[in-house]
Amino acid sequence: MQTGPDPTLYGLAWPGFWLNLPVFASMAKAEMLLKAWAPLRALDPTLPRAVGERLGVSGRTMLEAFLIGFEVECKIADAILPTHYKQGFHTSGTIGAFGAMAASAKLLKLDRAALAHAIGITASMSAGIRVSFGTMTKPLHVGRAAFNGVTAAELASKGFTSGADALDGQWGFFQVTGGGFDAERIVGALGNPWTIVSPGVSIKPYPCGCLGHPAMDAMLTLVTQHDVKPEQIRRIRLRAGSNILNPLRYKMANTELEAKFCPPFMLSAVALRRKAGVNEFSDDFVRSGPVQAMMRKVETVFDQEIENQGFVRMLSIVEVELEDGRVLSQPSGPYRGGPERPFTREELRDKFDECGSLVLPQDRLDDIFARIERIDQVANVRDFTALLTERALTTA
Repeated sequence: MQTGPDPTLYGLAWPGFWLNLPVFASMAKAEMLLKAWAPLRALDPTLPRAVGERLGVSGRTMLEAFLIGFEVECKIADAILPTHYKQGFHTSGTIGAFGAMAASAKLLKLDRAALAHAIGITASMSAGIRVSFGTMTKPLHVGRAAFNGVTAAELASKGFTSGADALDGQWGFFQVTGGGFDAERIVGALGNPWTIVSPGVSIKPYPCGCLGHPAMDAMLTLVTQHDVKPEQIRRIRLRAGSNILNPLRYKMANTELEAKFCPPFMLSAVALRRKAGVNEFSDDFVRSGPVQAMMRKVETVFDQEIENQGFVRMLSIVEVELEDGRVLSQPSGPYRGGPERPFTREELRDKFDECGSLVLPQDRLDDIFARIERIDQVANVRDFTALLTERALTTA
């Protein structure tokens, strides 16, 4: 089905290793690079870039496709009943595929009939369950969502068919995987308002499960305001509801993947280093003696009062008992990077540098960041991605 050149792999390629780029890029995003550019784990911005590169579209067209995919995915996530998530589906994998399909359909210029078939194909390919949180399969959900959405749009563009009413029918996606949907949240709601504007985007400050971010920020506030040293800490308690404690289910972490869903690690990293970035989320750091010892001091406590405030609210309280007997307490607030507390440009740049340094040399990051900020002015996205190839990086 594919025409045009293969999409670009960022940075230095791994010898003998190749994946369809939407899979590669989204897996990288899910674990450490782009990290959630939406309030509901939405569309990876590298996906329309990959398809757009193959088609030779402009940067503006690529961004338009991204915004459409973003909007479709977020509105579907908003409309489906909470049962979908509560019974164990991972929305990044299931609903993410619809965002990838919509962005690809825009770039491929599917007509109304083909788009309906693309929706049906996506509904049948949608997958991902939360049992795999903390394993390699969790980021695979996001990679497969990207792959499935692109594949669905490509198949539909070639005349491949699917069943009608694939979203809201008796046997459609909403009913089968969620027990129904709230029509008012999607019918007439697309672009009214655009989700990227209201409620807005979230960019993860930490490379781990976002449900733990408010608590991590609370821990950071506590240790910095009171200048708490690791050796002063006798015990740490995290009070939260089931919406946080159930998904973040690891009591101890032995790998960086488990650490992403382990509140004791999240709080321990902040207590020890006053940060928790890509360098902290590594097997070596997770398994180190100080981290393992600190994690054993962390207790998670179900708090009924927090539970009563609602399933969708990311609330928690961090309590630190010190060796001198004092107990410090810090409730969570709006987390950094969210709509209520957005990143400053400097914070965004710092995150870009930290993530980009994993695959790009530091002396190239300034130029690349500036070009990303002007991506809407690029006539052909291939001109931009050419800067990120192994050849360009090693000959610069």
